[in-house]
Amino acid sequence: MKKILIGGFAVLSMLTSVYSQTININYPPNAGKQYAFILDKGGKKDTITTGKLDSAGKTVLVVPAAQKGYAGILHFALIDGVGLDFIVNKENFSISCPEEQPNFENLKFTGSPENDFLNQKMQQQKAILDKVGFVQYGLNLYKKEEPLYAAFQKENENLQQQFTTLRNETANSPLYAARFIEIYRFLMGISSSFNQPEEEKAKELNLFVKEKLDMQVLYNSGFWNQAIEGWVNLQKMVIKDDAVLLTDTKQIMSRIKSNEIYTAFTEKIVAVFTKEGKDDLVNAISQYAAKSGKLEKPSKKLANTINAPVIGNSAPALQTAAGKKTINKKTLLFFYESGCNNCENEIHQLLGNYDIVKNKGYEIISVAADMTKDATDGHDHTFPWKEQLCDFKGFAGPNFQTYAIIGTPTFFTIDEKGKITGKYARLIDTEILK
Repeated sequence: MKKILIGGFAVLSMLTSVYSQTININYPPNAGKQYAFILDKGGKKDTITTGKLDSAGKTVLVVPAAQKGYAGILHFALIDGVGLDFIVNKENFSISCPEEQPNFENLKFTGSPENDFLNQKMQQQKAILDKVGFVQYGLNLYKKEEPLYAAFQKENENLQQQFTTLRNETANSPLYAARFIEIYRFLMGISSSFNQPEEEKAKELNLFVKEKLDMQVLYNSGFWNQAIEGWVNLQKMVIKDDAVLLTDTKQIMSRIKSNEIYTAFTEKIVAVFTKEGKDDLVNAISQYAAKSGKLEKPSKKLANTINAPVIGNSAPALQTAAGKKTINKKTLLFFYESGCNNCENEIHQLLGNYDIVKNKGYEIISVAADMTKDATDGHDHTFPWKEQLCDFKGFAGPNFQTYAIIGTPTFFTIDEKGKITGKYARLIDTEILK
């Protein structure tokens, strides 16, 4: 699991009263610099206000009443310099940093149990894991019959006990900081046991995501994209079962209470599945979400995906320069974008096997997402087939929208009656070349 470095997180919160929350910032090394006050919401960031530190490096941040109830990471981002990251959760407090580079050791908070808990537990965890690395090295260096091996083994057991205690303290805490630490551990691939086999570790981490991870906490954590992408990658690399992935995804979605977050998760997971070429999962999750009644203002891409042509149904008509073209013969429909590596590979495959495709009775229609005719952008293809469509509108073009294309290359096979028989990311998967 790719490690994600976190520098100095402090925790902020919103008052539940009508009064706005205030955070006093004292950051002398960056005196006079401009800043932006930003909140995380899924994969998006919401800039609340901007300002400038005074000559002493001080300012007072005011969380507006419109953001009342927000609990999550706040970014105090300096336009020219290193900013501070911390959490909002019903606290008025002060934060000071005497050095230009913030970290858990030099950040000081006054009046924030959230920040204190986060910094304390993260430092304790780091100290334990640093020692674990040294101990594991010793266990690998010495043989079991050597005296020092027993000493290292005993210390390893002691550190495991310390870490278990730390995990329990975190699990039992109601603070947002505790949930944030659990997300961080998942991203770092840290499970409950130091000596756990990779497969067992993967199952434990997967269980955390599908049964315990609070998506509201994740939504405001700044780790939305990394966590969802990391989870799918975990499934792909270790569990390797799309049926399990589909079931687990639905379980996660069933636990999401907020329509806003449900919609954001659906859009993100559909985008990830599309990138991975998992068209069956894209269709299944899109239809599952559509029937939930919880989608709230879905993006145009998601709406198009939900309404995408279904295998077994008639292929939608194509928009051409001469008007609408109804597909009523055996057809291989190819959507691509010039310059895209995977697309270029499929173009070479299609050109190299053109006679086979033609002899199998298929008419080829290509639809390009190109925005220009500039040959230097890779738009210098010479195709032997007649229908070559391109309206220079990219993925916003009517054909890409009608067929809900959110990733290229994409092939559709269509039979003599104009029915869609398959959707594929590679020519070889269509089995036309067999």
